[in-house]
Amino acid sequence: MSEFNFSCPVCGQNISCDTALEGTQHVCPHCNNTIGVPTGFSKPAKVSPQTETPSAWTGHNAATAVVPRTSRLAIASLVCSLASLVTCIGWIPGIICGHLARSRIRRDPALAGNGLATAGLSIGYLILMLEAGTVGYHAWSFSKAVKQGIVNVQQNLATNNIIITQIQSTTPSNANLPMEPVQSAIAVTNLSQMEPVVSGWTSDISKAAFPNHPADGEAHGIHFALKTAMLRGVNLRLNAENGLALEIFGLDQPIAGQSYEIQPADSTANPRVKMTWKEGDVIQDATYGKGYGMKLQFAQAVNRKISGKIYLCLPDDSKSYVAGTFEVRIPKPK
Repeated sequence: MSEFNFSCPVCGQNISCDTALEGTQHVCPHCNNTIGVPTGFSKPAKVSPQTETPSAWTGHNAATAVVPRTSRLAIASLVCSLASLVTCIGWIPGIICGHLARSRIRRDPALAGNGLATAGLSIGYLILMLEAGTVGYHAWSFSKAVKQGIVNVQQNLATNNIIITQIQSTTPSNANLPMEPVQSAIAVTNLSQMEPVVSGWTSDISKAAFPNHPADGEAHGIHFALKTAMLRGVNLRLNAENGLALEIFGLDQPIAGQSYEIQPADSTANPRVKMTWKEGDVIQDATYGKGYGMKLQFAQAVNRKISGKIYLCLPDDSKSYVAGTFEVRIPKPK
């Protein structure tokens, strides 16, 4: 009788058995389970116990091959980040899924997709920086526009502020011809040289006075009440509440400290005067290069502001005139 070796189908241990026991049931000496002795070993090959290799076993104790699977969070991270190109907010779930995917991949060797997660994070953070830069630029532009609007409003209100001061007190004096408050609507700048007259149209400019109130009068038969005064280069513009406007072109530079006295009979080149008014919905205007009378004085600049006084009469049929005080702001150089 001879022996042969076989592996226990339960525990996988090597068992020596006599060929006479082929096909019978016996208890495994290792795991104590009843097993069947295999047949076909009538002529067994002799194998040394020291070099014997047990046959492979695919039971529950055998090592199972692990096949890596791609992390779904990694895929979601890349898809969501790419979707930011359309939705603008896909980078939020893209970044969150990317960090979760990389964390789980580090803990579980059976998970793959670290490259997908890294790509999703990179794209997500890139789009985040681009959107943050765009929002910052728009915020800066809005802030700049608001500041510029505030400056413009302050400039437009500057004339109104000086008008209120003039109603309550004396107009700031001119450097050459100081102005004094009077009880009536008449004010004189130089008593030794000028005879005070009631404000209104007059052809004798040498006797015209500067009333101590914001410039007003009549233009083309319409009441003129000063609203704003402004400088545009070498041009002075006086605007009224009802759309009337007077503009004097070609003043000398610098404006501060200048004074003008133009008689209607003067034939020399004088600044042009343009009067604009509305007739219904139609805007009308008239320009005068001579034949008008004007007395115009500017004080010295203080904090980029110049106080001024004007007496102007035009040779139109309506005997248009404007007389009084005003203040302009010197524009900042560009």
